[in-house]
Amino acid sequence: MNKTLRMLVVCGAVGFVGLVAAPRVASASCKIVDQTTISDKSLRGKKRDVATLTAAVLHQMGFHRGNDAKKYKNVKAHFVVLPDGTIAQNHPIEYYLPASNGVSALSVAIEFAGNFKSVRNKWDHSSTSAEHVPTQAQYDSGRCLLYYLRIQMPKLGHVLAHRQSGSQRQNDPGPEIWCNVGEWALKYMGLEDGGPGFKV
Repeated sequence: MNKTLRMLVVCGAVGFVGLVAAPRVASASCKIVDQTTISDKSLRGKKRDVATLTAAVLHQMGFHRGNDAKKYKNVKAHFVVLPDGTIAQNHPIEYYLPASNGVSALSVAIEFAGNFKSVRNKWDHSSTSAEHVPTQAQYDSGRCLLYYLRIQMPKLGHVLAHRQSGSQRQNDPGPEIWCNVGEWALKYMGLEDGGPGFKV
């Protein structure tokens, strides 16, 4: 079974929380904690024209440090979604970040805090012994953040998984985040994921 078909099967198995019913996100008014002034500015590359950005890339960290946004200020991502649903913005979207391999130049990186299971129902223990399950608050905030980004990025047309742009990222962001944020955005926001087999 190819990876695309396996992911679709897993989405059916884990269930699209809030996907079959009406969208739970009614507006783009997300609670975003701005920590762009305290994050690691050395991670930022050159400024780019926001009007050229076309994608949001979903990631998982492989760990989490609780719900204190400041503990994530040095994570190399534009946004971090904490277990309680808080969204921390580490970097302005107009700055390039080398966070998503081959799609970094035209995308914004969104990290979800946690070590989430793979399509084979296994957790990665290379960086942590903890096994996490994404929260409904993370799903809701991830969805809301995509709405927010569509307002900020007029050409936003794609939501991608980090696994599509890095051969070492087979479980990034994990099936639960992909199904409940990525696939949700395909259905309710009309975004695209590049189609079956798309990768960089």
